[in-house]
Amino acid sequence: MEQEFELQDESFEEVEESPSTKKPKKASPILPLIRTVQRKLPLITGIAGVMSVLAWLSTASDAPTYGGGFRLLVEPITSEGRIAEPTALSRTDGGVPSEQLFKLDYPTQLEILRSPRVLNEVYEAVKAKHPEFIYPELVSGLVLQRSGGKSRSTETKILDVMYQGYNPDTVQTVLDELSKKYLRYSLEDRKTRISEGVKFIEDQLPTLQDRVDKLESELQDLQQTYDLLDPVSQGQQISAQLLQVTDQLKSTQQDLQETRTLYATLQRQLQLNPSEAIAVSSLSQDPRYQQLLNSMNEIESQIAVEAVRFTAESPTMQRLEQRRANLNDLIIQRAQQILGGSATVSSNSQISTVQDSVRQGMIQQLVDAANKMEVLEVRNRILSQNRDIVERQIQQYPMISRRYNELQRQLGIATRTLDQLLSQRESLRVAAAQNQVPWELVSEPRIPRDPAGNPIPDPVSSRKKLMVGVMAGVMMGAGAAILLEKLQDIFHEANDVKDLIPAPMLGSIPRYLSGDPSVGFLMGTQANAKGAELDPEAFGFQDAFNSLYANLRFLVQSASVRSLVICSPLADDGKTTVALNLAETAAGTGQRVLLVDANFRTPELHTKLGLKNISGFADLLQKTAPLSNLVQSVAGAENLHILTAGHVKPGTTRLLASPYLRRTMESMQEAYDLVIYDSPSLQSAIDANFLAAATDGILMVVALRQTSRAKTKQSLKKLEEYNISIVGSIANQVKTKAAKVRDRWDSSDGEEEVDLAYEGVLYPQPAMGFVEAQPTLAQNAE
Repeated sequence: MEQEFELQDESFEEVEESPSTKKPKKASPILPLIRTVQRKLPLITGIAGVMSVLAWLSTASDAPTYGGGFRLLVEPITSEGRIAEPTALSRTDGGVPSEQLFKLDYPTQLEILRSPRVLNEVYEAVKAKHPEFIYPELVSGLVLQRSGGKSRSTETKILDVMYQGYNPDTVQTVLDELSKKYLRYSLEDRKTRISEGVKFIEDQLPTLQDRVDKLESELQDLQQTYDLLDPVSQGQQISAQLLQVTDQLKSTQQDLQETRTLYATLQRQLQLNPSEAIAVSSLSQDPRYQQLLNSMNEIESQIAVEAVRFTAESPTMQRLEQRRANLNDLIIQRAQQILGGSATVSSNSQISTVQDSVRQGMIQQLVDAANKMEVLEVRNRILSQNRDIVERQIQQYPMISRRYNELQRQLGIATRTLDQLLSQRESLRVAAAQNQVPWELVSEPRIPRDPAGNPIPDPVSSRKKLMVGVMAGVMMGAGAAILLEKLQDIFHEANDVKDLIPAPMLGSIPRYLSGDPSVGFLMGTQANAKGAELDPEAFGFQDAFNSLYANLRFLVQSASVRSLVICSPLADDGKTTVALNLAETAAGTGQRVLLVDANFRTPELHTKLGLKNISGFADLLQKTAPLSNLVQSVAGAENLHILTAGHVKPGTTRLLASPYLRRTMESMQEAYDLVIYDSPSLQSAIDANFLAAATDGILMVVALRQTSRAKTKQSLKKLEEYNISIVGSIANQVKTKAAKVRDRWDSSDGEEEVDLAYEGVLYPQPAMGFVEAQPTLAQNAE
C-alpha cells in the first residue's frame, strides 16, 4: 500500500509551487551571472579595492586643474527672433518661419566646432600670448555638449563650451578666443552657406531657362500643328461630331436602301430603264405624237379585221401595211424630234405604247427614285469619308492630348522652379549684406574664482579618476570572476543544474560526512532495533530522498512512471547511491521495487549491498536463467529486490541494443511497480541511451563542484538528438548546515510541537491517520 508523505523541507516547498505538467521555463541568462558575482564577491571586491587605491594614489600626485566655460544660443527661440534672422525671408517668402526651419544637426555641428579648421585659429591666438601652449592641450581640455537632458522635453538650443587646463590664465585666454572664434564662425558659416546657395542658383538658372524655352517651343508647335486651344473642349467636340456623322450616315444608308428597293420594283413593273422612262414621259406629253400613235392603232385594227377577209398579197392588205409603215416612220421621226435625235428608244416597244395615267405616275416615280438614289449615294460617300476623318482624329487625339498635358505640366514645374530660384537668389543677396551675428553669448567666458579673485581649482578631475578606477576595478573583478568560472567548468550550486538541464529539479542530495557506510538502511534498522537515534546528518540525508521521491511522484506524475534510468554525465557523480536510496525510499512506501545494476562496465551495487554477483542482468539478457532465479532480496527491505549485473561476458553490452531487451524490460515492469536501472555514465558509454529508450526517461544526477558543465552539455545534446526524455535532475553533494531534527505541524486539536527522532517518526497521512515511517538508506554519494 502506498504511503503519502507530507514533507516540510525547503526543496519540496519550492517544487510544490510549480505546475506538475508544465515544462520548466528556460532560466534568464542574467541569473547565472548574478550567482557568479555573489560567489566571487570577495575576488571582485579585492580587485576593485586595489584599482581604487591605485586611482587614489595617482590623483594625489596630480597638479591642480582649472576649468571654465561659456554658453552659446545657436537657434532663435521666439517668433520675432526667427523673423529677424536674415535668411528667414529667403526660406519662408516673408512668412513666420517654423522652429524646424532653424533646427541644427547638433552632432555634426559639434564635430565641426572641434575640427582643426576651427580650432587652428584659436590655437594660434592663444600661442601668441602663451608660447608654451601646445595644440594637444587645446584638444584634450575642450568639452562641447548640448545643454539640457537627452529627452525632447528637456533639451535646449544652447551649447555648453568648457575648457580645463593647468594654468588659469591660459584657460581664460582659451575661453576668450573660443568665444570670439565661434561667434565669427557662425557669421562666416552663414555667409558661406548663402554664397554657396547663390552660386548654386546661378549655376542652375541657364539650364533651367533653356528647358523652359524648349518646352514652350514644343508646346507652340503642337498647338499649331493640331490647332489646339483647349484639348478638353476640343476632344468633346470631336466626339460629338463623330456621333453626329455616324447618325447621319446610318440615316442616309437606310434611305438609300429603301430608294433602291422602290427603283427595282418600278423598273420591273414598267420594264423601262431611267432613260426610257424619261423618253416615255416626254413623248406622252406631245399631242402630235399621240395622234400618230392613235392613227397607228386604227390602222393596226383595220389590218386585223381585213386579215380575215384578204390574204397578205391582196392590194388591200398591202395598202394597209404601207400606211402602217408610213405612220411608223412618222412616229419615229416625231420621237426623234422630241427626244433630240436619240435613237436608243426605238428598240423598246413600250416607248411607242400609249401610256395611261397610272403608268405615267409610275414612270414619274421611277425617274424620281433614280434621281434620289444618285443623290443618296453621293451623300453616303461623303458621310463615310467624313466619318473616317473624324475617327482618325479620335484615334490621334489621346496621344496629342497626353503630350499637350505633359508639356503643360513640365512647363509649369520648370516655370515655378525658375521663378522660385530667381526669388531665392534675390533674397539670398539681401541676406548676404547682413552683418548680424547669428549666435549669441548667454554667459561670458570665465573660470570660478573665490571672493578674493583667485581661481578655484577643479576637484572634478580627481573624483572622475577615482570613479574610473572604481568602475574599472569592478569590471575587471567581474571579468576575472566569469573567466574563473569558465575555467573551473563545474556546477557550484543546485540552481546551476536547474538552469542547464531542461527538466524539473527533483531534489538536492546533501553531502554525507559521517563515515562511509556500505548499507545505509541496515544501519538504520540496527539503530532502530537498539533504540538508538539516527544522527541529524544521517536524518537530513534520509529526508532528502523522501523529498526526492515526493517530488518525483507529484511533479512529474510518477503514477505513470514505471521505470527510470539513473545516470550522470561522468563517473563518480553519485548515481549508484541515488539509485539505491531512491529504490529503498520507494519500497518503504509499499511499492514493489526492482533495482537493476545495468552498469556492465563497473558494477557496484552488489559490493555496496554485500550481495553475490554470480548471476544477474547480463545472464537475463543472455537467456541463461529466468528473472525469478536472478532477483535477490535484502534483509530489512521487504519490498526491495535487487538484480545485480551478473556474469558479464565479452559482447554482453551489445545485447542492450537487441529487441529482446525491450521485451525483457516490459516483463520486469509488469512484475514490479517501479524498476530503477543504475547505468554507466553518459560520457563513458551509450548503454544508458538504449536503456532509456525502453523506459519512461532518465533521472540525471549531477555532482556539484565536480561534474564538468561542458561534458554535461555534450551529453544533453546527444540525448536531444536521440529524442530521449529527461524526467528530472538531481543535484548531488550539496553543502548544507547541520540542522536539528525538528518539525512542526498544526493538528486538528490545536498547534503542537513534536520532536522527531529516527525511531517511530510519524508523518501525517491524509485519510489514514499517522503511519510509522520506514528508515531510509543513509549512504554518502559515490
